[in-house]
Amino acid sequence: MNNTGADIAISTLGKLIDQELAAVRAASRDGNRPFYEISSTRYHAYLTAKDEITKALADAVEERDAGNPFLPQRDELVTQDMHTCDLCGRWCSSPVYSIGLIYGGQAKTFTEVCADCMWRLKFQPVKTIPLDSYRLFEQWLLSRSEAEEETRGRYDR
Repeated sequence: MNNTGADIAISTLGKLIDQELAAVRAASRDGNRPFYEISSTRYHAYLTAKDEITKALADAVEERDAGNPFLPQRDELVTQDMHTCDLCGRWCSSPVYSIGLIYGGQAKTFTEVCADCMWRLKFQPVKTIPLDSYRLFEQWLLSRSEAEEETRGRYDR
């Protein structure tokens, strides 16, 4: 088991569950009814919390793996550089993204954002067009504006 935050949280909950179970057993042996009821309630609350966290983590992994378009695709070459995500602070490998966040007139630019944060913030990838296609589009716009000026010139006389 690696030491991610989720693994540490689940491990800590497991230890709390074991402690509460030991307290429940000790209280039931001693005949201490109120302490038994308190410990029993906490024991079941910890079990429920552990189950909910485990389910949430499994759902998050499935969601991330299901279709995060910001993760490298199969056979896509990426560098092995490591970066620190400006939003979540985790170490991540390439690719990283640059974004600008604006709220209430305030703006902040982040230059290294991981794929998980891009997905979590619900960004959508923007498709780019080849430079030749863009140049053809610019030429079409220019010819269209020249034609409109010519048409206006005829009616202005």
